[in-house]
Parts: sequence; structure tokens; C-alpha cells
Amino acid sequence: MTEASHQMASNPQPPAERKPGSVGPGTGVRISIMDDAGNHLAGGARGEVVIQGPNVVLGYENNPEANAKSFTNGWFRTGDQGYLDTDGYLFLTGRLKDIINRGGEKISPRQVDEVLLAHPEVLEAVTFPVAHPSLGEEVAAAVVLRQPGAATAKQLREFTASRLAAFKVPRQVVIVSQIPKGATGKIQRAALAGQLGVTAADQNGTETTGAFEPPQTATEKLIADIWGEVLGLKQVGRRDNFFQLGGDSLIAARILNRVHARLHVDVPFIDFFEKPSVAGVAETIEQGERDTPTPGSSSCGIVCSARLRARENASSTA
Repeated sequence: MTEASHQMASNPQPPAERKPGSVGPGTGVRISIMDDAGNHLAGGARGEVVIQGPNVVLGYENNPEANAKSFTNGWFRTGDQGYLDTDGYLFLTGRLKDIINRGGEKISPRQVDEVLLAHPEVLEAVTFPVAHPSLGEEVAAAVVLRQPGAATAKQLREFTASRLAAFKVPRQVVIVSQIPKGATGKIQRAALAGQLGVTAADQNGTETTGAFEPPQTATEKLIADIWGEVLGLKQVGRRDNFFQLGGDSLIAARILNRVHARLHVDVPFIDFFEKPSVAGVAETIEQGERDTPTPGSSSCGIVCSARLRARENASSTA
């Protein structure tokens, strides 16, 4: 960094150890990892990389606001995210200003980039945020393929979904011939949505993870109807992935509330996120029925008993 005139870390020459993926220990500066409150974190914990040393600037001239943001207890905050291992080797994980905040879930775009780049047909990949009316930011990605038509956006989303948590999967993958760069030749993640014309509205697509399979059981049909109502879709298959249909954690909460209102069943969030399909949610509910028999009936479980209670309550009210 310019503020550190200029180098901060470097992998040492043999016979000292060189660690793949690390930028090495500090060179002429002390390096630490700090949280938002200014606390220094233990080895292995991720946070902001901070530096201190004789070659680090003491402040910005005539800019008290920048000084207040950039310095904490004499440590300069680099804006980089990373961690130190037990040997003091620094591993960078991204830029803090690039972190995508998706409804409170923090996503490192670099991690998503690396997964996309692992696809054999992807030459370049850049993950970026898109403004979202309820989540604040949503995840999208721009991809350059090695050969035109070698992969589809759907295939790339499925590839990332098999390797990342559902909330990290890009809701839209834009395949382009080249990724826009700024005047200095650098990619500006925050500007990509505008440069590529990507909006949150574009991300409520109806692509599914495979051929359409209609709901089979009464529970599946009810859940599919609820998904269609909340997501604004005319058709929902039993194998469709909730997140690839445009769902998010806030919409999931609305859906689970409706499931509870109609079936008097509570589906845990963790179960919903582990099995984010109509068939998966139905299986969770039906498994609960098998595990929790109702007195007086060997075959009537949670859903059945809930309906009976609802009818009983209605009768007593009447």
C-alpha cells in the first residue's frame, strides 16, 4: 500500500518456509487482525488486516474524517480482510468494501469467484452486489467462457450450488465476452451491476434445477401452491430449488408462516435450508408425522392432528 511505502508482507526465500496461498509474514511492519470494535483477534480468526511500523503513515493531511476511519489505537486499517496463522503468515480473503451483505449474511465475492473459476469452461469470473429492496444486496456474477456456448447460466448456478451455501449462490449469472474495467484497468465490483444493467428484478427467474416434476402428494401440492403465491409463479415443481426460483431468507420466513397457518406445523429454518425443494419440505413434515404419533390414531401424525385441532377449535368457537 502507498500508506506503507509500499510493501507490507512477503513470502521468505528458502530455506525459510513458503506457504501456498499466503502473502507471507510482515516485512518491516507489524501485522495484526482486528474486528470492527478494535479488538485484536487470535490466530485463524478473520477480520481486517491492520499494520503498524516506522514506514506507515501517521495520518492523512487535513482529513480528520479519513483519519478517524483509518486509524485505531495507532494501527492503520488496510481495508483488506484476512487472517494470520500460528506462524504469523498472512492469508488474504478479500476486500472489506467488496463484502456483499445479503440480508445480514456476509459473503466474500472472492470465494464465489474461486468456485466459478473451478468450472472447466470458465475463463474469468467476477462476483458483485446488486441492490435488493428487502435484503439490501443480492449476489450476481459476470462470467467469460473459454468457448462461446460452452456452459449456460443455469449450469453455472447449479455448479456453485453444489459447492457453496445456498445464500452465497449467485441469483443471476451474466455471461459476457469481456468483463468491464475502469479507467485504471481494474475491475470495480460495486459498479458492475450498473455497467451490465443487472437489477434485482432480473433475479426472480423461473429456471429450475431440472425437468419439471409436478407435486405428487397432497402435502407437496399445498407447499407448491404456497411457493407460487409468495414467489408469484404460476408453476412450481416438486424438485425446484427455492433459492434458484428467486427465494431468500425473508421470503422463506413468509412461506414457513403460511405453512404453519395452514397446517399448524412448524418447519425449522435449518431443515428448510438443507432441503430447499417442495419435496424436501414435504418430506420434513411427513417425517415429523411418522415421528410424532397422535393419541388415538396409529396413522395420524403432526399434519393430521393439527387439522383435527383446527377443526376442534373452530367447533368450540362456534
